[in-house]
Amino acid sequence: MKEEVLQLAYKIDSLARAARVQDLALMIGQPEAERVQRVAAVIQKLESGTYLIGSGPYTQGVYSIMADEVVLGRLATALEQPLDKPIDIFCQDVVCLTPREVSRYHAMIQRVGDIYKTYYLTDLGSTCGTFLNGKRLNSDKANDLPGTELSHGDVISLGSCQVNTYVFITL
Repeated sequence: MKEEVLQLAYKIDSLARAARVQDLALMIGQPEAERVQRVAAVIQKLESGTYLIGSGPYTQGVYSIMADEVVLGRLATALEQPLDKPIDIFCQDVVCLTPREVSRYHAMIQRVGDIYKTYYLTDLGSTCGTFLNGKRLNSDKANDLPGTELSHGDVISLGSCQVNTYVFITL
């Protein structure tokens, strides 16, 4: 059984590496102007609202922020027990089927205010940290604010490697 498991593991690893190389080759093979035009077309199609645009390899997508609290994190791997906490936006940050930088309950975006909404980003005690525009957020609560205020165009990274990134936009 052990030899069979190792053979399967080698096969899965080989497929994962080949898929990442092919994905990168496809992206690099397209002209930058074409890629930028495709992203711009997506943004122009969005209705008025607040969004996270996933720009990392494990965060790709458009996520509408429609609730007062939105939690970012990842699902448990096969080696972990699931948490009994809800996650609203999942990051698939699992390399070799194990976690890389994203905690299961990593960060939260909170919407505060009646008429003019203000959005705040808070790290939820993640292992590798939450970064806003390259600067790590403090997890201590030195003030009464629910976190660090977000502005249109801010870059949120779950972990320091900038692999799991989102751009915060308001339209």
